[in-house]
Amino acid sequence: MLARRRAGTGKIAAGYGHPVPRGRPLKPIDANGRLLALYPAVVIEQVVERQKRVNSRREAVRSSQEADDVRRREFIGLGLAVVLLGHEAAAQASRDDWDRIADAWSHEVSNASDRSALLPGLAADLKRLHANGGPQRVTAQLAGHVAAIAVSTGDTGLAHRWWRRARAAAVAAGDRQLIALVTGRQAVQGLYGAYAPGHVMILADEALRATSAPCTGRVQALAARAQALAMLGRRRPTSEALTALEHTFDRLPRDITADKLSANGWAEERLHHVRSYCAMYGAVAGEAAREDALRLYADVDWRGPAQIKLHRAASEADPREAVATLSDLSETQRSDRFVRMIAARALTACEAREAAGASELREALVR
Repeated sequence: MLARRRAGTGKIAAGYGHPVPRGRPLKPIDANGRLLALYPAVVIEQVVERQKRVNSRREAVRSSQEADDVRRREFIGLGLAVVLLGHEAAAQASRDDWDRIADAWSHEVSNASDRSALLPGLAADLKRLHANGGPQRVTAQLAGHVAAIAVSTGDTGLAHRWWRRARAAAVAAGDRQLIALVTGRQAVQGLYGAYAPGHVMILADEALRATSAPCTGRVQALAARAQALAMLGRRRPTSEALTALEHTFDRLPRDITADKLSANGWAEERLHHVRSYCAMYGAVAGEAAREDALRLYADVDWRGPAQIKLHRAASEADPREAVATLSDLSETQRSDRFVRMIAARALTACEAREAAGASELREALVR
C-alpha cells in the first residue's frame, strides 16, 4: 500500500537555504524573496540602481508590479551564475558552484509564471558552461529546462533539438540516474503534444532501462507509461502501471519526496496527479486522487492545481469548472501548453456530451 506522506505546503523559504545578504533590505520580487536572497549585496545594488534609471525613462511601466517584473527579468537574464556568484566569479565557477546553479534553475523553472522569460538567463549560463568546460551533468539539466520551456510554448521542433542535447550531455556525464531523469522527463512532457502515446512509452522504457534505482527519473518514466496507456484506452495495463509507480514511489529517498518545488523532486501530489490524469481518460477512478493532490500542492504551484481542476472538468464534462479555472489564470498561464492541452481535452469531452456551456469554454480557449 502507498505510504502516506504529509509534507507541508507552506510557501518557499527564502534563499534555498543560503543566508540573506546583509545590508539595506530590498523589496522582494515575485518569488517570496528567493531570488534576491541569492544575490551578493553589491551585485543587487548595482543592478537595482541601473534598472531604476531605465525605469525612470520607461513610460510604459506604469505600476510597481510591472516595474518589479521588469527588474526580475533583468536579474534572470544575467543567468543564475551571476545571481549566485556575481559577475567576476561566474566566469570561474567550480563544479560545486555549477551544482548550486543547476539546483537554483530547477526551482525557477518549476515555479515561474512565464517560463519563456527564463530563456535568456538559461542561454547565458549554457554559454558560460560551454566556454569554461563546465560539467556535462549541468549542461544536461539546463538543456532539459530549455526543452521543457519549448514544450510549454508549443515549439516541439525546438524541444526535440534540446532534448537531444540534454540526453547527449547526460550520456557524456556517465550518470545513469541523470540519463533516466532527462529521458523520463522527456517522456512525461511528450504527453503534451510532442509525441504520440506509443513514442512516449518507448522513451519511458528507455529511461527505465537506464537504472533500476528508485529515483526521480524512474518514477517519471513509470508515470509517463501509465498516462500513455490511459490515453490508449488500455485500462488493465494502466492500473498495473499505476501500481508499479506507487511501489517505486514508496522506495524513493526522502529528499526526493520532500522536494515539492523543483524539477528534481517528486512529491506525493505528483503521484495523485498521475492517477487524476489517467482518470481523465476513464482508465481509473480519480476523485480521491484529485482531492489529495489539491490538498498537498504548495501555495506557489499554480500549474499543478489548474491541471487537476481541468482533469475533473474533462472527467465530468463540466465546462463551467474549466472556464472558471482558466479565468483564474493570467494570460501567460492560460497560454501554457501544459494547461491548454488539458483544457482542450475538457472541451472535447464537453462537446461529445453536448454539455451546456461548452461554447463558453471554446471561447475561453481562443481568447
